[in-house]
Amino acid sequence: MISNKWLNMIVGGLAAIVLMACGSQMTIKRVNYSQSLETVVQPADNGKVEDVKHGLTFNIKPIQYAETQDTSSVTTDKIHLIRGAKGYYFVTAPGYSNVYIMTPETGSLKLHKKVHITDNGIDKPAFNQRDPYIQLINQDTGQSYRLTEKGIQTQ
Repeated sequence: MISNKWLNMIVGGLAAIVLMACGSQMTIKRVNYSQSLETVVQPADNGKVEDVKHGLTFNIKPIQYAETQDTSSVTTDKIHLIRGAKGYYFVTAPGYSNVYIMTPETGSLKLHKKVHITDNGIDKPAFNQRDPYIQLINQDTGQSYRLTEKGIQTQ
């Protein structure tokens, strides 16, 4: 006959194995990552952008360099960003000619796609969530663009 000591060890070991197996297999599907409103943030002098509401901090200088070929100082006083339903971040700034679509990764944002909007830039950009796309509006002209992670979507 098995003693209580051995029986407790066997049952405890089996319970631990079952719990570990269940925990590592969990997947939640059909997650919507979208932010309903854009975030407009002022970058610090060192390029740090901090969206406290959504828990995101990054440095704008790599994006600024791609846009202006300058990182000697921060050249904009506003960064516009929004997160789409699939988890991509859409980032631009006043005067930028492009929207940068970023993929979140462990401890980083990776450029997924650089989308050219206009040669002259947009002085007053604004993002809106319009599932299944992100709307970019030029507030000066009223012109709007439908953006997805693939680029500009035709209307």
